[in-house]
Parts: sequence; structure tokens; C-alpha cells
Amino acid sequence: MRGNPEIFRRRVERFQKLLRENEIDGAVIRTLSSFIYFTGTKWLRPSLFIPAEGEPLVYV
Repeated sequence: MRGNPEIFRRRVERFQKLLRENEIDGAVIRTLSSFIYFTGTKWLRPSLFIPAEGEPLVYV
């Protein structure tokens, strides 16, 4: 992971708040730039699920 883990945690929390405010259960992140934004990690063919509540899941 590149960067401060606290920064990535706050980004996910803000995104989860937006999901809840818009009554969306979760979102799948598939683009590399968004994956890096939320995780700080580069991954070939990234896939990240961010639920409105709870911990994000990385699919490999």
C-alpha cells in the first residue's frame, strides 16, 4: 500500500456515506485509478466491492 492507511479508510467512509445517502447498497470498483484511490495498491484487473455498511472486499 502506498500512502497513509488512514487516508484510504477516510475515503472509503466518505464513499459509504454517499452510498447510504443515495440508498445504494454498494458499488463495484473496476477501474485501476479508482482502485488505487480507495486502496493505495496497484493490481492487474482490480475489482473492489464497497458496501454501504461494513468492510470493502477485494476480488482476485
